[in-house]
Amino acid sequence: DDGIGEEQIITIALDSENGERLQNRDELSSFIRSKINGENTFFIFLDEVQLCDGFEKVLNGLNRETNLDIYVTGSNSKFLSSDILTEFRGRGD
Repeated sequence: DDGIGEEQIITIALDSENGERLQNRDELSSFIRSKINGENTFFIFLDEVQLCDGFEKVLNGLNRETNLDIYVTGSNSKFLSSDILTEFRGRGD
């Protein structure tokens, strides 16, 4: 209803069979960047992101793009650590 096209919504479940290859940081970054083209706003939903070793670098890189709205979930105690709070301080809620 808001004029957002399906191609603008990128949903990745890293714990699914289809998401397994994207658990590699370079693969994840390349996949997402291949989907974001033009100046439209893209909405990225990443589930179980802790399964990607080095996901912090991917998120920090994507966060520099002005046309991305990024949502991340995970079910690992790593998200409760002070390292995550330090890594993303001031960059999200």
